[in-house]
Amino acid sequence: MVAVGERGIPIEVTVADEGDERPSVVADSRLDVAVDGRLYPTAELADGGYLAWWFDAGDTPAPDSEVTTEWVAAPTRFLAAATLRELWEDPAAFDRIAERNATT
Repeated sequence: MVAVGERGIPIEVTVADEGDERPSVVADSRLDVAVDGRLYPTAELADGGYLAWWFDAGDTPAPDSEVTTEWVAAPTRFLAAATLRELWEDPAAFDRIAERNATT
């Protein structure tokens, strides 16, 4: 969770192993979001949040595909996509956050 003043904004970074449960998304909710000139795939989660996953938008498998193993979940599509973009630019940060989430 990222603290903003007195409130927090929940952002989750998930790395799945083979056979782990995949996120539940709303059918036909995929929308590619542009961040800094690049498109990132996003979808609405069944719980009302949004998900961005670790593929270029041009050739993206479904978020629940077995080959999709890394996601960022956030309250808005843009926040999920922008966070993914930042982590894509700094893979070591992605690993640190994913490890921290795995231990909490």
